[in-house]
Amino acid sequence: MVYLGVDKVTGEQVALKRIKTEQEENGFPITAIREVKILNALKHENIVTLKEIVTSKEKGEIPKNVFMVFEYHEYDLTGILKTNEIKLTQDHIKSWTQQLLSGIHYMHVNTVIHRDLKASNLLINSKGQLRIADFGLARSWTEDKKRLTNCVVTLWYRPPELLLGCSKYSPKIDMWSVGCIIAEMFRRKEFLRGSNEAHQLDEIFRTCGHPTTEDWPDIHDVCPLWKNFEPKPDETPMKNRIRNALKQNLPHPAWMTDSAMDLIEKLLRYNPEKRWSAFDALTNSQYFYDKPIVKKASELSMNFRVDAVHEWENRQRVEQQQRLRNNGLGK
Repeated sequence: MVYLGVDKVTGEQVALKRIKTEQEENGFPITAIREVKILNALKHENIVTLKEIVTSKEKGEIPKNVFMVFEYHEYDLTGILKTNEIKLTQDHIKSWTQQLLSGIHYMHVNTVIHRDLKASNLLINSKGQLRIADFGLARSWTEDKKRLTNCVVTLWYRPPELLLGCSKYSPKIDMWSVGCIIAEMFRRKEFLRGSNEAHQLDEIFRTCGHPTTEDWPDIHDVCPLWKNFEPKPDETPMKNRIRNALKQNLPHPAWMTDSAMDLIEKLLRYNPEKRWSAFDALTNSQYFYDKPIVKKASELSMNFRVDAVHEWENRQRVEQQQRLRNNGLGK
C-alpha cells in the first residue's frame, strides 16, 4: 500500500510505501531488503529517490509498521495515458522515452535488472521529470547467474524468453518491456494484451511473427517451452506484422514515424542478443534526431487539466463507471 504523507518539519509531500511485516517469519521480507539496498545504491535523475525509512516503535518487537519514504510525484504514466482530459504532444512521448532509456542505461551499467517495468511503475512529476519506481522485483545481475525465476514482469510487458521458460536471462528482459511502454505511449493503451501466458505468446506471435532458428539459433537450448509452441512442419509460420500493428488505433497516426517504429521494432526483437540495449537506443535511434527535437523535462508543457492522477485512481474511476452501467445509470 502507498499513502500520501507530509513532512511535519518541511511541509513537503511524500509517498509512503508500507512494507508488510506481519506475514513474515523473520519479520522483514527479503524483497524489501533487496529493494532498499538497490535504491540506496542507485542515484540518478530518472530513478526514484528513497529519502528514508520510518518505523513504529514497539518495544522489543519487530515494528508492525515500516514505511519507505519517497519523493511524491503527481502522476504515473498509466494515470496520464488513461485520462482523456490530459492532452499529450510528441514532445512528451519523445522526452519520456529518452528519460526512461537514460534511467535504464544507468541501472543496467550498475548491474541491476528491474524485472517489472510497466507504465504504472513510471512516475512523472509536475515538472515533466520521469522516475523509474517500484524495485520490489529488481535484483543485481552478473553473467554467471545460472538460474533466475522467470515468474517476473507483468504479463503484458513480459518478454518471450520468460514466457518460453528461460531461466538464464539478461538485462535485455527490461528492454522488451521498454518497447511495449513506448508503443503504449503512442496508442494510449497497452500494446500486447494477453489474458494468460499462452494467450500472451499468441498475441506476440500474431504481431511479431514466429521466432526462427536463423534469427535466434539457441532458442531450443535457452527456451525449454518453445517445443510446445513451435510451428509444426505442415504449419505456415506467422509473419512479422509489427509495423502494421503499430500503425493501428493511434490517436495521432502521423506521430508514429518510421524512426519511431524502427526504435520499437529493435526493442521487440526475439533474440535477446540482437535486442537493442538502452545505450543502443539512446545513441543509434534516429527517432531522437528527427523533428521535433527531443526536449528536456524542464521544457515540457505540463499544464494538464488534471492536477494529479495515478493508475489506482484511474482503476477506481473505471470500476465506478462499471457499477453505474450495471445499475442502469451510465450513459
